[in-house]
Amino acid sequence: MLSSVAERKMLYVRGLLLLAWLILIMSLFWDPYSAGLTEADNGSSPFSIAHHAVIVQGVELRVEPYALGTRVFWTMLIPIMPLFLMVFGHEAWRRVCPLSLASQIPGLVGLRRYRSKVERRTGTIRKTLPVIGHQSWLARNSWYVQFGLLFIGIVARILVINTDRKAMAIASLSIIGAALLTGFLWGGKTWCNYFCPANIVQKIYTEPGGIFESHPHFLRPKLPQSMCRKATAEGDIGACVGCMGNCGDIDLQRAYWSVVLDPQRRNVYYMFFGLIIGFYGYYYLYAGNWGYYFSGVWTHEEGIWEKLLQSGFYLFGQALPIPKVCAAPLTLAIACTLSLGLGRGLEKLYRRWRSRDNSMSEKLTIHHCLTVAAWSSFNCFYLFGGQPNIILLPELVGRVIDIIIVALSTVWLCRALQQSPCRYQLESRARPAC
Repeated sequence: MLSSVAERKMLYVRGLLLLAWLILIMSLFWDPYSAGLTEADNGSSPFSIAHHAVIVQGVELRVEPYALGTRVFWTMLIPIMPLFLMVFGHEAWRRVCPLSLASQIPGLVGLRRYRSKVERRTGTIRKTLPVIGHQSWLARNSWYVQFGLLFIGIVARILVINTDRKAMAIASLSIIGAALLTGFLWGGKTWCNYFCPANIVQKIYTEPGGIFESHPHFLRPKLPQSMCRKATAEGDIGACVGCMGNCGDIDLQRAYWSVVLDPQRRNVYYMFFGLIIGFYGYYYLYAGNWGYYFSGVWTHEEGIWEKLLQSGFYLFGQALPIPKVCAAPLTLAIACTLSLGLGRGLEKLYRRWRSRDNSMSEKLTIHHCLTVAAWSSFNCFYLFGGQPNIILLPELVGRVIDIIIVALSTVWLCRALQQSPCRYQLESRARPAC
């Protein structure tokens, strides 16, 4: 959708988003204003603590007025991301992502590591940007590496980062710093392709294409989708350094069909569903009720550090002697394991059911399974994501939002299920209408 927009304009967009993120991070250290919206005597504010009485492990949780930074980020901004990905697609996200800009900053200011290479024929020394080897361990295991980082981040969210403002600020600055360092050490979109935990979410919710994704295999633009590019006086030019084979930034569908049978991809798709179930389910297992999550109190809970070694489960009216610091990762690990087994089991059943159809290739079978898994994960996320604020809206407005989300995801599902390797090849050989 944004593939034809000039890079200079998109740099401004990414820059503004990064600046907004940094301002939000600064507010986590100092925000004397927003806490007024949560005062008990502020009856006009939906965030007033007087509106909520939350029971956690059988005891009413004491809530003090709080700054809104963490609540805004976790319950308003983050829930927008999956919907944006599924509707506008991979190319739009790659061109607006502020972390992508952070990884580009070393190159923009001329602070990059170069590798010297001697040309055999001429003997001249040519400087090139280093990239991760396509056959390296990291390249071969990038799905597991990024899912592992995402898993660690989700556990950290539950334990500390959701609530502790300084911890969240430090974590955010650390991620930005990691993107900067990666941009200094390697060229291209190495950060996006090999390290960024959000890349897993992006792939699952966009492949083989968002609702408004462009189709470079058919339209054949000069600079397709979110291909690395550089702004010049004559216009944008390609700046690809070959950091990844079958790059999704050049042709997302080609990249998808070339590796759709990768076992890592399938395992991560299925485990991701469990990660969502485990993440939201843990709020219930910890508090003993859903009011703890839907109130949003977990974004500003007092004494979070002291609770790490206290009971992490409250079931059937009893606190279990398992500390929260162990209970949270255990819950997520069990949920991921069970969803992996469920996904692989349903995949086998679907393969057996479709075995009578000789025209059904293995790629298409797996594609259908991955697409349904992505759709299920998306809608499971929106059963909870953003709901602490949506329930503050008039009931009709909340219902309309829910219907729009399900409708858009179903449109994406239908479009994705219609895609196939054969259709891609036919469209690639066709010429666009003049």
